[in-house]
Amino acid sequence: MIERASEFGASSAAPLVAADRAHMSAGDMLREAREAHGLHIEMVAAALKVPPQKIQALEDDDIEALPDPVFARALAASVCRALRIDPAPVLAKLPGALRPGLAEADKSMGSHIREGAPRSGGTASGRPSRTALIVVALLLVAAGALFLMPQTVFDQVGAAFTRMTASSTSGSAGGADEAAPSAAAPPGTVVEPVAPSLPPAESAAASPAAPSAGPAPEPAAPASNDVLSFTARAEVWVTVTEAGGKQLLRRTLLAGETVALSGALPLAVVVGRASSVDVQVRGQPFDLAPVTRGGGVARFEVKP
Repeated sequence: MIERASEFGASSAAPLVAADRAHMSAGDMLREAREAHGLHIEMVAAALKVPPQKIQALEDDDIEALPDPVFARALAASVCRALRIDPAPVLAKLPGALRPGLAEADKSMGSHIREGAPRSGGTASGRPSRTALIVVALLLVAAGALFLMPQTVFDQVGAAFTRMTASSTSGSAGGADEAAPSAAAPPGTVVEPVAPSLPPAESAAASPAAPSAGPAPEPAAPASNDVLSFTARAEVWVTVTEAGGKQLLRRTLLAGETVALSGALPLAVVVGRASSVDVQVRGQPFDLAPVTRGGGVARFEVKP
C-alpha cells in the first residue's frame, strides 16, 4: 500500500502492477485509478467540467460514443493528470497514430466541450473584427456628411445636371421648332412666334411702305388661352411638367426669347437663373423671388 496524492486530495490505495497493464484496456486503467482514490464518476466529471457520460464512455472503451478519437485522447490525458498517473500507458491503448502533446489535448478538449455553447460572429472573443468596425465608422461618417450638407449643394448639382441634359437636346429641339408648321398648336405645346424668311427683293416688294429703320419690336404677348409665358433676359433653363408626368418644356432659353404654353393642370415648373426671366401666369406677372431657393433655382406649381 502507498499514499497517492492528486487534485482530489490524498488517498490510500494499492499500487498498479506494471505486468497487469499489458492486459488492461485504457478504460480499465482509468477506472482502476479512479476507484483507487475512492472517487465517483460525477466528481471527476465536475472537476473536468465535462458530462459524466463522456467519462463513463471512456472507461467503457466506447470510443464511438465520443466525438472523435482526438477528443478521447485529450479527455484521457486530462483524467490522468487529475488522478496524478502517467498518461503514456493509457494513451498507448487508445486509437491514434500520434500522441498529442498536453497543450494540444487541452485545446482539443476545450473546443469540443464548448461545442454546444452559442457562438457569436466576429473574433474569437465575440467582439466584431476591426475591419467591420472601420467599415461601419466610414458609413456613419458618410451618412453624417450627407445629412449636414446644405440644400444649396443639392440644388446646384441638380441644376448642373439639368443644364447638361438640356444642352444635349437643345439642338434637336431647336430643329423641330423650326420645322413646325405655322398653324395654331393644340394646348400643351410650345408656341413661339417665327418670322417668315423671304429673300431681300421679295421682302422689299412685299412691304414698300415699311420704314428702313425703326424701334425693335416688342416681344409677342402670350395668347389668351396660354397658362404660362417665359421671357428670358439672359440665358436660362426651364422645365415644365403637366399632370401625369409629361414634360411640356425642358430646354435652355436664350436672351430675348419668349415661350408660351399651356397643359393639363397642375403644372410643375422649375426655372434656373430665375433672376434673368420674366414669368406670366394666366396673363399676370408672377414674382419668382418668394419661390427661389439657393443657387437661383425657382420651383412652383400652377394649380387649377
